[in-house]
Amino acid sequence: MYKPFFWLILFIFSMPVVANDHKLPLLELGASMAVLDIPNYRGSANSTTHRFILPYIKYRGDQFKVDEGVQNIMFDSPNLILSLSANGTLPVDGDNPERVGMPDLDATLEIGPSLDYRISRANSGEWWLEMPLRLAFALNSNLEHVGQIFQPRIVWRKPARKLYEWKLRAAIGPIYATDEFHDYYYSVTSDQALPDRPAYDADSGFSGIRGTFSYSLRYGQLWLGGFVRYDSLSHAIVEDSPLISESSAWMAGVALGWVFIDNY
Repeated sequence: MYKPFFWLILFIFSMPVVANDHKLPLLELGASMAVLDIPNYRGSANSTTHRFILPYIKYRGDQFKVDEGVQNIMFDSPNLILSLSANGTLPVDGDNPERVGMPDLDATLEIGPSLDYRISRANSGEWWLEMPLRLAFALNSNLEHVGQIFQPRIVWRKPARKLYEWKLRAAIGPIYATDEFHDYYYSVTSDQALPDRPAYDADSGFSGIRGTFSYSLRYGQLWLGGFVRYDSLSHAIVEDSPLISESSAWMAGVALGWVFIDNY
């Protein structure tokens, strides 16, 4: 399943990098096509490959930035940044074997602030402590609130300061979630129970560990990017849920984009 991702990543990193002194544009606009191979939800043994066409937007102002997220430098020190953190999941229909007879899962949006502190800085990269706190919403007709998530993490960043330079990021940290969030994915009511799927009521607390490596490169008008992620639910508060078939999983995604507009 992951061989295409492996060969594409190997090809991307073997591409020659052009030496240049060009600064990064203030604004970049374009479009990209992304391919994601991800589990249907954290803990599911079943995965799906998705394809999307997505907008490509970068803005690099002195105080306000749009890159991996939205950042606003609200403090006197560039080492302390308040950013907007977002995440999300895709819908899961009744074809998922673990959820037979249960309601479909709507797509969700997780959004909230993140306080980011730079621990150290060197030519080889920067170390950060990121502390995002997000509200989660199911994207249905009622925009249902389904809990909160706190995901502190240690992050190594190698920023791209010029065109044709790799931008790299590696992050790892625990996840904590409220009982409402865990209920949405892992609870089983008595009327949904089966002989091999007993009733289960999820609690709040530790929700496992997540590690992510991402990369991107601007090469002329072409943009390449992607990620590899490892999720573990080992020792999580919901590990005993009958809806968890795999306590750990790998997922990956790649994207290829074209930049239409550069504004320096």
